[in-house]
Amino acid sequence: MILKKKKRKEKKSDLKALYVIKRLIKYIGSNNKKYIAPLIILIILNLFFNLFSPLVFRHLIDVGIGNAIGEGTGGNIDIIIFDGILYFILTLLIVLTRILQGYIIQKLATITMYNLRYEIFTKFQYLGLDYHENSNNSAGKKISYLTNDVNTIQELIESGLLVIIGNFFSLIGALGFMIILSLQLTLVLFIIIPVFGVIGGSVFKKARKYYKDLREKVSKVTSAFDESILGMREIQSFAIEEEMFYEFNEATKNEKDISLKSAKLFAIIPGLIILVFTTGIGILFFTAGILIRDKVITLGTFISFIFYLFQFFEPLNALIGFFTILQNALAAGTRMIGLIDTYPSIKESFNPINLKNIQGEIEYNNISFYYDKENPVINNINIRIKAKERLALVGYTGAGKSTFIKLLNRFYDPIDGDITLDGVELKNINLKSLRSNIGVVLQENFLFSGTIMDNIKYGKLDATDEEVINIAKQVNAHNFVIDLENGYQTLVGERGSHLSEGERQLIAFARALIGDPPILILDEATSAVDPYSELLIQEALEKILKGRTSISIAHRLSTIINSDRILVLDKGKIIEKGSHEELMKKNGFYQHLFELQFKDPYKKY
Repeated sequence: MILKKKKRKEKKSDLKALYVIKRLIKYIGSNNKKYIAPLIILIILNLFFNLFSPLVFRHLIDVGIGNAIGEGTGGNIDIIIFDGILYFILTLLIVLTRILQGYIIQKLATITMYNLRYEIFTKFQYLGLDYHENSNNSAGKKISYLTNDVNTIQELIESGLLVIIGNFFSLIGALGFMIILSLQLTLVLFIIIPVFGVIGGSVFKKARKYYKDLREKVSKVTSAFDESILGMREIQSFAIEEEMFYEFNEATKNEKDISLKSAKLFAIIPGLIILVFTTGIGILFFTAGILIRDKVITLGTFISFIFYLFQFFEPLNALIGFFTILQNALAAGTRMIGLIDTYPSIKESFNPINLKNIQGEIEYNNISFYYDKENPVINNINIRIKAKERLALVGYTGAGKSTFIKLLNRFYDPIDGDITLDGVELKNINLKSLRSNIGVVLQENFLFSGTIMDNIKYGKLDATDEEVINIAKQVNAHNFVIDLENGYQTLVGERGSHLSEGERQLIAFARALIGDPPILILDEATSAVDPYSELLIQEALEKILKGRTSISIAHRLSTIINSDRILVLDKGKIIEKGSHEELMKKNGFYQHLFELQFKDPYKKY
């Protein structure tokens, strides 16, 4: 019973491997159809010329030279010259078809690599935050998809994913000619083949396990490297270089151990193949000597048989080598196909609505949400936000404030209930239409490498330079920008490293507002800036918040005192709501938060 279960398990694994191969072949073919037919023709022609060339030697020896070997004569010179010219032409055609074949394969590999990277990169853009914020999907793992995994598939194609079919038919063709030339010698050959099969099967099974483990180890190395580069300032600030080196060294050591195991396996293979092959050749020569002596076969037949023998073992050896590369590609292919087949959690309706002239009235109806069923983040929230209302959210860390606004952007969908914008349910609104009407400024805003002008225009790709300058003036960013050496053409550096925290935040405000969104979300937008930058931002906010709906999250309560309404969240529930004055009169949770910041920090609630 146990054995039967084991067999079923192995069969399931084989089917999985076949499925991955089928998907990869289909993917290569669907994107490169115009190259497939010429490649197949070249493979067939190359196969024909290769299979025909040994017969020229048979004719040369048996007819052209004939008895000249024993008699010491020159043989039939005309036939010798004819066979020499014929062999030269065949060799030329073999080389030509091989060159053209190699060119097409390189083109296939390059195009497929480009298409795979494009598709994977595009997939990353449309997968929801539930994917990107998952701890299992680190930046290093994502980078590994685009580099290591794609390169592995490229290597698979270059090694001859399609040519391997030609090798298979070459093997069959060579075997067929050997049977025709000498059945006895062919039977001797079959003593060697099973040994190759055993070696190949053993390598195939072990290699797949090694390469699967190796893919995971490589992604961990990439992730460790990525974190060490992005966090270099923190690493040096806390003097934890040795600890980071240890962590990176552990990741690379694990990768090295798996690589050494696979290297050890593959180092043994060539020696075993040579041993089996030379032993087989020795037996073959002994048998051939007896057959030639007994005049069962001619010398020319034996020479031709040897040529076919090499034509038989060359593709056989290539097939074994191909299966080695295939194991690595299967591990990479499984990961990539899994990613490509991942559906975004946020889906648009069949006929989404493009909203126009948005007023900005938002309503949360019985909204509940959790990342983990045991720990609800938002619990049955009902709130109507009026058009052009200034709403603020306050509460301890983990109260559900950031999740509240993530649901409005449809980064996540609620587990229960629905959210409407101007009476239209968010799920029925075109995602681009929804998000383009919501400006977002975060505590830590990401600036793209490029100029200040480029970064502001990300908020409105068709914006003019004049629009950029006008919005920069509105958010009080213009003065510091024009003081820079290159003004709006100043390069911000990677992640905005050439600018101060306050300058980056002002650029983020300009970017969020250049499209004049009717809804603005501020998530701790001023908590990380210096007092002067905060003053500039507060002055700008008094102007830019007029005439639009806004939701502000703030721990620094001084920044939201002027809000029309404040919601106090605790454990995913609204426990208080009202203006600053109204909440202070309630002598409740909000007053406690306020006193923690402005009065006695040790006063207990």
